[in-house]
Amino acid sequence: MAAKQRLVVFAILLFQAVAITDVEEESSAIEKYPSHESGDNRKKRPGSGGIVIMVVGAVMTVIGAAVFVAVRTHRSTKQTLDSIGGSLSSLQSLPISASQGSLVAEYDRPDSSSSDSPPLISSWKLPPAPTMTIKMSNRRSFSKKCKIPICAKLYAVADLQLATSNFSPNNLLGEGTLGSVYRADFPDGQILAVKNIKTVALSITEEEQFMEVIRTVSHLRHPNIVALVGYSVGNGNHLLLYEYIRKVTLDDALHNVLCMPLTWSLRLRIAIGVSRALNYLHTSCVPSITHNNLKATNILLDEDLNPRLCDCGLAVLKPLASNNVKIKASEIAIADSGYVAPEHVKRGSGNPKADIFSFGVLLLELLTGRRPFDSSRPKGEQSLVEWASSKLHDSESLLEMVDPTIMRIISTRALSTYADIISQCIQPQKEFRPQMAEVVQSLVSLLQMSGQEKAKSGKDKETAERPQEQGILLPLRVNKVS
Repeated sequence: MAAKQRLVVFAILLFQAVAITDVEEESSAIEKYPSHESGDNRKKRPGSGGIVIMVVGAVMTVIGAAVFVAVRTHRSTKQTLDSIGGSLSSLQSLPISASQGSLVAEYDRPDSSSSDSPPLISSWKLPPAPTMTIKMSNRRSFSKKCKIPICAKLYAVADLQLATSNFSPNNLLGEGTLGSVYRADFPDGQILAVKNIKTVALSITEEEQFMEVIRTVSHLRHPNIVALVGYSVGNGNHLLLYEYIRKVTLDDALHNVLCMPLTWSLRLRIAIGVSRALNYLHTSCVPSITHNNLKATNILLDEDLNPRLCDCGLAVLKPLASNNVKIKASEIAIADSGYVAPEHVKRGSGNPKADIFSFGVLLLELLTGRRPFDSSRPKGEQSLVEWASSKLHDSESLLEMVDPTIMRIISTRALSTYADIISQCIQPQKEFRPQMAEVVQSLVSLLQMSGQEKAKSGKDKETAERPQEQGILLPLRVNKVS
């Protein structure tokens, strides 16, 4: 606007200078040529001063029109922006749906202040900033509303203290890499297993991470996975409540001298159940969940001898454990080192292929009856994988590896197929290990083949298995709750 004003002043000054010059020229001409004829010629043809006057007048007319239009445009724009600002400020006290409706009504309603404006003003579009703000608000509100709820009951710590006799040693079921597990007997007769996770002092972000783990684990539903049914947090407590499965693990069934040996067909069924649980974690969960702690002690056997996998989805909590728990976990890890995949040792992070390696070790444990790592054996036989890898493809050596309690039951063909599955799972390079879905299919086919062979073989092998299937498990220790 200042530039336009300076232009107008310059034009006026130019007009005055030209007018003065023209008057001087006319007076000098009259003095020199005072004839009547020359006066008539001036009336008929305008002089140079007149032309300049007309040009300057036209220029001033155009400039005046432009200034007028610019002033009106500026005023109309300012009024529209003021109305938008008022509408946006009112959004802060309204729900999103209501504010959107008010904005639409404001934009569609003809504005009386701009009804006299030129067509250029009436067709002006609103700036995109308000719309962007509303969309961002919608996203934030949508994420809060659609956040998956925790599918587990919130318990008071006082109720858990009462149910566990204040976490009495008599109620202790076991200790793991994250803390101790207690039996909880509630007044209504319900029995649950309470995992008391001992953590360091958690920040707000770490507390949120813990709640996200609870949210994820509470939605795991599979017949071969122990379900999370409750939790309790607050005042430094981090407690998880699981359905209670009798305290008999696969480790007890394989290595406890007071337990009857597992039959070959039962070992196959246990392997299939565990593989299905892992396949569920790897493929049905988004994002994929890595167990990262697969071992025989984390597999419970229910009353029907179905395997139930524990500690699913809890591996991410290990960095939050207290120092005392970490020391205990390191001691446990030494005994469990035989399950760990080579790349897991180097990188310190789990992956689905590491679970497959651990499952291959578990298959070896089911076949041989040996622990994955046994320091009491000769040095060359302490690691089950290192000892067995070279024997899997040699028929005579393979037969020598088999648990003597099932040697007379398993067929040569089934043994060879089983050894092939193990060999694929324990490949040193994770890229050469199969997907868990492929392992499930291979084990199911092997079970079907074993059933057909059993039907053809007659009653001899059937009677050899039958005594083992009765009263098959006798736990070494049974904790009595007073």
